[in-house]
Amino acid sequence: MIPVLLATLASAVVLGAFNPAPHTGGDNAGYVALGYSLLHDGSYTEIFDPAGAPHTKYPPVFPALLAVLMALGVRTWSGLKAVAAISTVAASVLAYLWAERRVGRTWAFGVALLVTLGSASVYYSHWILSDPTFVALTLLSLWSLDRADASAVGRQWLALGVASAGLAYFTRSAGLPLLVAIGAWLAIGRRWRWLAASAAGLGPLVLLWLLRARGAGQGGYVSEFWLVDPYDPGLGRVGPIGLLGRVSSNFIGYVGTHLPGGIVGGRGPAVAALGFLVVGLGLAGWAAALRRKPGPVELFLPLYGGLLLVWPVIWSGDRFALPLYPVLFLYAASALSAGARKLDRRAPGALGATLLFAVLLPQARTYAGAAREATACKTLARASGAFACWGPRVGAFVAAAGWSGANLPEGSAVLTRKPRLFFVLSGVPSRVFPFSDDPGSHASLADSLGARYELLDEWDGLAARYVGGAVQRLPGAFCALGAFGDSRRTQLLGVLPIESRRPQPGGQPDGVRIPSCGGEYVVGDGTNPYDSGTSRIPLLEGLDP
Repeated sequence: MIPVLLATLASAVVLGAFNPAPHTGGDNAGYVALGYSLLHDGSYTEIFDPAGAPHTKYPPVFPALLAVLMALGVRTWSGLKAVAAISTVAASVLAYLWAERRVGRTWAFGVALLVTLGSASVYYSHWILSDPTFVALTLLSLWSLDRADASAVGRQWLALGVASAGLAYFTRSAGLPLLVAIGAWLAIGRRWRWLAASAAGLGPLVLLWLLRARGAGQGGYVSEFWLVDPYDPGLGRVGPIGLLGRVSSNFIGYVGTHLPGGIVGGRGPAVAALGFLVVGLGLAGWAAALRRKPGPVELFLPLYGGLLLVWPVIWSGDRFALPLYPVLFLYAASALSAGARKLDRRAPGALGATLLFAVLLPQARTYAGAAREATACKTLARASGAFACWGPRVGAFVAAAGWSGANLPEGSAVLTRKPRLFFVLSGVPSRVFPFSDDPGSHASLADSLGARYELLDEWDGLAARYVGGAVQRLPGAFCALGAFGDSRRTQLLGVLPIESRRPQPGGQPDGVRIPSCGGEYVVGDGTNPYDSGTSRIPLLEGLDP
């Protein structure tokens, strides 16, 4: 009965805060493109990039789930968000089922409520991201492993737990600590046959995935993990001193900001205090469980927590803490229950109810704000299109992408600020422009990719700084194709062939003037067929007969 109640409540929570707008981050569009690649080409390639290399960064389970929905006819942003929404509901139910075996129904219900109404859980339930699916698979694995014993049924639960951990790893590479924890648990328990069977079942798949990355000349997350800043490789790799600083920054950031912010939303002294309280109680409960009998979750917590501490600081956030919330809540509930019981038999219930209410109140307030924002966005999206919630600058980018898909010659490629989103909106491969205002770097990259176009947008100022700077310094290397948006400041530029680039300097006091591109740059009639009032994904239209 309680799992059904939780599923109903979690569904209502997810639907009430459901935001129909597509996320503007590259990961969302990247997952859509990978799902499309699996279904359309039967390959797992970076179809959004002009080079079309094998993809090795994001494991394939989540894109495969998107591909299944695409095969069933789903063509909208909201439709593809069903994977994250359903995963979020499943995680709420699994959090209860897992906690019930450890702390009983009452405390488990409190744990599940905190997970369900958590600010981060609600937020990530309506984006096309793999994190909710990863959390659900992790909880399924932990719950199954808790039920594993020497009986025939127990062995089936063990098999499900190991398989779920494998799926979690192939959903997010951050699932590696769970695989290591299960292997260590089996070794500690001298369950050598199961350890060998698990290694035989998952080891070759993991090895093939790693060899795929090496064979493609890429390292997935590993190659970026040890960089000082993954978005600025020129800073080099982090050293021992830098690693200590990273651990310190992440500890303060996660305990004082990311973890508690993902529970109640916001930040500040009170939120930071909540973070230290939850982590402190959670570690107390974990230490007590570790003394009794270490299981997979007792080994998983320090491994995953350690991963977050050495994680590049620029990547840190509540998104990566999602798997820790149910674990910390469970251990905190265990510690509170045991500690209060020593004072009085009735103390655990009273103390638990008081603390639960103290956390649920700000959670409800944050949720109400998210629901209002979602309602406003739904109204705006119905009137002006899926991207209307993000304002005119994003709208101009969307218009430029739609126009490019309809009017650029086949085989074109464009340098843009958001290459994966540009591809999903246009079907034209793209790569991010150089973060340099040196015209030579832009021309060199364009020449190496065969890209004859570059987008000067208003997304966040980077295009104005780097693309605009390159045009200012050498306007003779570019030509004008079209302008988009109400301000007409988002401009699609042509990159002239080497023999046509005029070496005259730019930077004239009255601004630069570049010529219009020749007719060979456009094959369409100049119209934009993309309907801004639809939530359908242009790339997926190609899947229809």
